[in-house]
Amino acid sequence: GNSSSRTQRPMVASAAELRHSAGTAPGNGAHKITVNGVKVQRSVRKTQGGSALQKMLRFARAQWFILCVFASIGLAKMAPWVGVKGGPLKPEFTVKILGVGAIFFMSGLSLKTEELAKAAMQVNLHATIQGFSLAVTPLLVCTVAGFLESLITTAPGGGGSSGMEDVLSLLMGIKVLSCLPPPVSTGLILTKETEGNEAAAIFNGTIGAFMGVIFTPMLVMAVTGGSADVPIANIIKKLCITVVAPLLAGQLTKYSGIFSSKFLKKIPFSTMRSLILLTIIYTTFCGTFMKKLEITMGYFFGLVAVLLFQQCSNMFLVKNICAAQGMKRTDAVAAMFCAVHKSLTLGMPITGIVFEGDPKLAVITIPLLVYHPMQILLGSLLVPTLKKWVAAGQDEDPSRKG
Repeated sequence: GNSSSRTQRPMVASAAELRHSAGTAPGNGAHKITVNGVKVQRSVRKTQGGSALQKMLRFARAQWFILCVFASIGLAKMAPWVGVKGGPLKPEFTVKILGVGAIFFMSGLSLKTEELAKAAMQVNLHATIQGFSLAVTPLLVCTVAGFLESLITTAPGGGGSSGMEDVLSLLMGIKVLSCLPPPVSTGLILTKETEGNEAAAIFNGTIGAFMGVIFTPMLVMAVTGGSADVPIANIIKKLCITVVAPLLAGQLTKYSGIFSSKFLKKIPFSTMRSLILLTIIYTTFCGTFMKKLEITMGYFFGLVAVLLFQQCSNMFLVKNICAAQGMKRTDAVAAMFCAVHKSLTLGMPITGIVFEGDPKLAVITIPLLVYHPMQILLGSLLVPTLKKWVAAGQDEDPSRKG
């Protein structure tokens, strides 16, 4: 009778016990304290003291990638000839083939086949990404650009001056940009860095590239009223070499037993992907800085502001579309990168073909040349914030992890 009514004292440390344990802890980290005669583990937060130099080093370690992004841009500005096509680094081979191939090979090594198969079945996510990239964006951009073009051409003396001709050419370039598919590499890297749905990013980057080969020329010709004979076979061949083959090779290597799963887990895939992305950023800005600016600085900064607003508003719109459909945050970040980013690799050849012989070709391509490095830089800067946002969503709903 007495034993049934007897209550056990809860094993909860008093405030005094915890204060004493914190004050007498031998060092930072986990240590054991005694609560009601029972030893329990307690973690103590590491102190963040130290000299100014130590604080700077801690900051540099925590934000090394962002610091390296700006360092890469600075190096590109100092010596752009090093990283341009045909330069000492040969980025047309080392970055566009080896670098991109390495990204997809690592994805093949780290991803389970069932994750890729599961991602392939996320029809709603794929429809959102491809629909926004190849339908919603062109429709919105071309509507706004067309309205602005009509205002310029109908204004007194509009469209006749060289300045207004540049504005019309830039608007044409923005319309062409809106018709492009997502790139196959940068969206994947940024999605992985934010701990988003890597498998979905791979699937959409790959399928988007193949769809872009078919639909982008038709969209560009519809927007511009021109015609083009796009080398579809060559583009598909290049996609197979840089995307499909490395991904399959990674999967075969993973399941061949050559490397143990324990060994694969020790490979710093995230750091390696970040280094490749830094190389892409460097060579991209080298190409940008080597280009001769064909417009005034006022028009250039106006274009930067317009494209930055376009990217941010599109990412915000995609995020809310995904939320309205009840998608996971891991899927949402994949959509935000894959649906908003645009492929310079496909855009430049198509633009060159459609506007061949046009004296304003250099001006028309400027939006593409500005948007490409901007999307990488903006995406890189957003990685820490989006990573925390994804983690917060997983903490709120543990069943939705992954």
